[in-house]
Amino acid sequence: MHQFALGMSQYAELTVIGPRGCKAHLPRDTTVYEASSNLGPFLLLSTWLALRACRKNHFDVVVGGSGLVALTLRILSLLFASKTVVYLHGLDLVVDSAIYQRLFVPCIRHIDRIAINSRNTRDLAVMKGIDQNRMQVINPGASQPAPADCAARLDFRQRHAIPFERYMVFVGRMTRRKGLSHFLQHTLPLILDSDPDVGLVVVGTDPAESLNQLGEHAEVLQALSTPALEKRVVFLGQISDRDLEICYADATVQVFPLVQIPGDVEGFGMVAIEAAACGTPTVAFDLGGVADAISENNGYLVPPGQANLFASAVLKILQDGEPNSELCLTHARQFTWQIYNDKMRTLIDTLVRR
Repeated sequence: MHQFALGMSQYAELTVIGPRGCKAHLPRDTTVYEASSNLGPFLLLSTWLALRACRKNHFDVVVGGSGLVALTLRILSLLFASKTVVYLHGLDLVVDSAIYQRLFVPCIRHIDRIAINSRNTRDLAVMKGIDQNRMQVINPGASQPAPADCAARLDFRQRHAIPFERYMVFVGRMTRRKGLSHFLQHTLPLILDSDPDVGLVVVGTDPAESLNQLGEHAEVLQALSTPALEKRVVFLGQISDRDLEICYADATVQVFPLVQIPGDVEGFGMVAIEAAACGTPTVAFDLGGVADAISENNGYLVPPGQANLFASAVLKILQDGEPNSELCLTHARQFTWQIYNDKMRTLIDTLVRR
């Protein structure tokens, strides 16, 4: 949504209601109202700020960043006849909450235009009774970072004490659906049996503010059952954007070992595009919307739960180097933020010009 705001500011007079601190990341001529960064207080205060803003000004369209603000959009639509757009991510359709399903999802059905982050999220929306004619699949984009040269990679390795000559990388919050603990327990040992020198670098922490907070930090630590296994894993926690780009580029392969969790879903698989933009392929279990983010040019999709096949796909990349970096970069160019913003503008224009 930050990228959307930057794009929209190029062709519209924009007012943003966002979490505390967001103003520093937006153009100076943007009107910004900041609310709490905590989920509950943000929803309450952002609704009040939106009501106040709509009383002062007429807006051609009001855009919500997820289904969590569907109730706010519905209120603005009823009180001010506002045209509304929402961007849905997947989890905001299936979250296991009776209140959310009975209050927020019905509000989504009344929104004028709905941008969907993947084909899988579109299918979930249809199952929830949302009109498919008002939806458009618009995949998120990714930045196209500057290449990481040998000096940058060496500096990154030294600062983060990475001892492996070659390594896999896992990037993401340690939520249960990301499958890190399952990977450590069932798949990593198979990979190490064939390639004992490779390591795993983990980037990410437990979810702090999310819709369900299904963290698995304890399970991840428990999965490192032996000293030998523990020595092959390095945890970096949260790192800077540039360090993440270097980490992607320096890794041989990214692992994305998703698992099926009731009331949770991987909406798209942004990390697969981010890795491809740095020249690194991804191996993922074919769950949720990840199929929109991975093709033969940037990795492999594996049937869910097949640890042996997942390990084989990782080893193929480790040993053969395919898909190569040029194929990955070609794939990533299909998912730029410019392409994303052009599609979002077209969606909004069809609503405003009615």
